[in-house]
Amino acid sequence: MTVAKIMIVEDNTTVALDCRACLESLGYEVTSIEASGEEAIAQVEVKQPDAVLMDIHLRDDIDGIEVAERIYSRFAIPVIFLSAYSDQNLLERAKCVGAFGYLIKPFEERELYATLEMALYKAKTEKERKQIEARLQQVQKVELMGTIAGGFAHQFNNALTVVNGNVDLIGMKIPGDEDVASYSQEIKESVARMSRLTAQFLAYGRGGKYQVERLSLSSFIRDALPLIRPALTSLVELKTDLGVDLYDLEADPTQLQMVFSAVLLNASEALEDKGRISIRCSNSDIIETQGGREKFPGLKPGKYACLKITDNGKGMDAETRKHIFEPFFTTKFLGRGLGMAAVYGIVKNHAGGIAVESEPGSGTTVEICLPAAPGQVRKQAEKTPVINLEKGHATILIVEDEAAVMRVCRTILTRLGYHVLTAETGEEAINLVKSSAGKIDLVLLDIMLPDINADIVYPLLMEACPDLKVIVYSGYTVDGPSQEILDAGAQGFIQKPFTIAEMSGKLKQVLDGDYLAIP
Repeated sequence: MTVAKIMIVEDNTTVALDCRACLESLGYEVTSIEASGEEAIAQVEVKQPDAVLMDIHLRDDIDGIEVAERIYSRFAIPVIFLSAYSDQNLLERAKCVGAFGYLIKPFEERELYATLEMALYKAKTEKERKQIEARLQQVQKVELMGTIAGGFAHQFNNALTVVNGNVDLIGMKIPGDEDVASYSQEIKESVARMSRLTAQFLAYGRGGKYQVERLSLSSFIRDALPLIRPALTSLVELKTDLGVDLYDLEADPTQLQMVFSAVLLNASEALEDKGRISIRCSNSDIIETQGGREKFPGLKPGKYACLKITDNGKGMDAETRKHIFEPFFTTKFLGRGLGMAAVYGIVKNHAGGIAVESEPGSGTTVEICLPAAPGQVRKQAEKTPVINLEKGHATILIVEDEAAVMRVCRTILTRLGYHVLTAETGEEAINLVKSSAGKIDLVLLDIMLPDINADIVYPLLMEACPDLKVIVYSGYTVDGPSQEILDAGAQGFIQKPFTIAEMSGKLKQVLDGDYLAIP
């Protein structure tokens, strides 16, 4: 059982010694006896007692009530007042500074014990309440960030859809022109990169489902850095060595984003004013006899892609390193960022290993190794694929409220040979399907509509025409409302921004009924 530590602030030596004897007989530890308010404040910061017994009338420029206010506001340490008086004015002043007890001298031992125990219990529950509130506020911030990130992604991906679609249309209008093809390819590569950045931005705001993708660690870090860089200390010097021919990973990019952000932000904060952070990606073949097995206990032998983040900041002592992966352990104020316990859990869930090396004044290195995806092959320069666009003759209804996206989608589908109808709202789409007498073959349904949510529009469309096929398309990811519509029976999903080839292939697939074979 932990012994509570009590500080006595009393300028009467006899009373102070009696208090110490009483406290020690009750099993408490007395950290010190202070006769001055200023000295009491200084010693509280050094000795960090669990509670303070405070005489109200001190021979000092400040009285005990003012001292108590400063102690509790700075350190959240409970104060029990001692006084030979009990006038109403003193009691009211004591209430205003959050007193945890008030004892009239002389007092009995059992009174002191009961008052102290109640104060310690009240202070403990108050601290826990504040911690819970802080965590709740953090959860609410994350939820708000998820909402903002989702809206940002939707609008940004809509804009990229317009860029991508028009670039494809230019290529169809001027086929065979090498300069046009070269310029178009540059634009499309930038669109793809911005689309990946948008997906990474979403990782800040949502926990996300565990969705594994095959990805390159170096490409992932290269795309993630622009999002995190503004959050780092402005004077940080960032050096990268992202390697070449790295093993691919099979990982959840959202969770990997969280890990990378947390470690990088921790490194930035360790630098305080300025310093250097290096980020290095490399391959590692861990075998039974290699030291890597000792650094990463339990890691299976095999091929790994490794990320090493090193800072030259203040570092950590052995005691801090020992606790760094414990839940709720932090060297920062509560509610800041993703804890290293969560980082550890994500890495372990990916069958990887994480190691931290640090010494006070010598900086910190965090190394993460994740297993390589099976079937690694040496990458060769990719040739631009020849795309055969699948054309059709069906009637397609586009439900989209953004004019630029509607124009490019209508043009693309018309160029592909489809008969196109359009609706800007859910209500307009439902009325069109009802009045079409089964002539509409497929609906391209945007998830965000100005009047009715798409998950409500979908069953009404199916009620009007049970044989109708529906493809959901959105700037959001597939989770959430899109997945709900797919679970309800919609035949396909396409993520904005898309290419003409992707849209052509998806339409052909769904119209031909091949969607049933999609895993």
